[in-house]
Amino acid sequence: MIPEKGSFKSDWLFAIFIAAGVLCLYLVIASRSTLWDRDEPRYARATVEMTQSGNYLVPTLNGHIWFDKPILLYWLMSVPVRLFGASEISCRFFAAVGTAITCLLTFFIGKRLFDAKVGLWAEMILATTLLMIVVGSAALVDGVLLPFIVGAMAVFIGWHRDRIRILDVVVIGILMGLGMLAKGPAGVLPVPVMVIVLWFGRASIGDFIRGFSGVAFSAVIAAAIFLLWAIPANNATDGEFVRTFIGHHVVSWAFHPLHSHGGNFFLYLPYYLPVILVGFFPWILFLPGAISVVLGERTDVGKSRTLLIVWAASMFILVTILTTKLPHYILFIWPALALSVAVTIVAQQNNTLTSRDRKWLRGGVWFFGSAAVLIAAGLIAAPWFTQVKILRLYGAVSGIVLLAMSAMAIRFQLAEKFAHSAKTLLAGFLIFLIPILFGVLPGLEQTKVTPFISQAVNTNTAADVPVATYKFSEPSLNFYIGRKTEKLSDKESVITWASRPQPGVLIIPADILADILEGSGPLPLYEIASKEGYNYSNGDKVKILAMVRGKGNPK
Repeated sequence: MIPEKGSFKSDWLFAIFIAAGVLCLYLVIASRSTLWDRDEPRYARATVEMTQSGNYLVPTLNGHIWFDKPILLYWLMSVPVRLFGASEISCRFFAAVGTAITCLLTFFIGKRLFDAKVGLWAEMILATTLLMIVVGSAALVDGVLLPFIVGAMAVFIGWHRDRIRILDVVVIGILMGLGMLAKGPAGVLPVPVMVIVLWFGRASIGDFIRGFSGVAFSAVIAAAIFLLWAIPANNATDGEFVRTFIGHHVVSWAFHPLHSHGGNFFLYLPYYLPVILVGFFPWILFLPGAISVVLGERTDVGKSRTLLIVWAASMFILVTILTTKLPHYILFIWPALALSVAVTIVAQQNNTLTSRDRKWLRGGVWFFGSAAVLIAAGLIAAPWFTQVKILRLYGAVSGIVLLAMSAMAIRFQLAEKFAHSAKTLLAGFLIFLIPILFGVLPGLEQTKVTPFISQAVNTNTAADVPVATYKFSEPSLNFYIGRKTEKLSDKESVITWASRPQPGVLIIPADILADILEGSGPLPLYEIASKEGYNYSNGDKVKILAMVRGKGNPK
């Protein structure tokens, strides 16, 4: 699976081959589903509007200024959208590319800190974790952000182990600047890690000051790159960027939970523990042992111990104390966790594990087993809440495959055949993806409402017919219908809208329309489509209608 010993060239060729495989796998995953509400279609639609308007300075959504994120994601997504059209794979393309690059950078870090075997294992481990697969195959900013901040860490590791070079400082600044153009302050996440590592690794105060000055200069370069776009964008919108992005999405995000993503501070303190349990699956099996290996006084970890501990612990603490919480906020520690697990696997192969390490590796079966049962139970049971037979079948198949893989890995782990359990996880997880990709995801498509309704609207009405929504205005409607939509505010506005003589389309839940008609009497609305399914952004089961205004077919 991994060459025992190879040349520099063969190691890199193998690593590049793995990264290419990751890219292909993630593009296949990206092609297996329509966009998921709500963030994916928001970014996708903003990109489409950017390509249509030619305004590459200020993004818009549904015709309104949209500063939810800075500009880089839309710039990148606009390239495949312009070349190949506004499809799911076009919008998700650079997330998959970013993931493949991140995996390759993780190999580089592992090779630099340890050896090629550690790097190759870390590359594959990172690519086969659940959270990485979800983020790396979605039209989200984190897949684009991650290679920049991990790239900055890769350059810093070279400088930290050798000496500070001005070129390294500039490259780190450029990478973090691009990260800021992707996700604002998140682009400088490496800064606290670098500063803490420099402090613990200092030979003298003078060394720390020189290192700190380099990090500070990199941060200045990053800020300057960000401001090259932010200042013109803010000026073009009369200060809207500062009010919306800085005031709301940065300041409020840090101190107040946005969009119900968080709550009571103390109640949500352990939020990221279950995220790691499920999101780092299946490699959570090795994580307790990896913590033992990294924390122990071991020559095969050496000076890299501080870097791995600071990287993981400082970012875990940072995202924990922030009031707004989402699973992918912790993704920046994934390469550090993957490297720690990879070091543990290679240490076992080199027969350097201690009795304590082996004890914690065996203990990992409790965390792993719990997550495996939880995930498998969800795959088997959840489809029975739908009427989609293919989803029930493939949900059961994927759950059984997962349980079989897990049982085999647990057996090897308890027998202290850790290399066998690692290979079982790698091969078994790839097999597990087959029924997910070709059964579960297509089955879930049958439960989605928006793509079906949008296709019906575009088939039965002309492109210039206006669309209005009431009590159902998911962003995917904007993307798949491809038109600006009017959001009606109350029942009276629905009645007023229905009385207009011009052609129009109304998207509305069936029960809401029935309630309106009960109070108002018949309205000149005629059904062209209906769809029962789930609104996955809030978990509600819904029946959505597409109604045309007036008589006849407006197309």
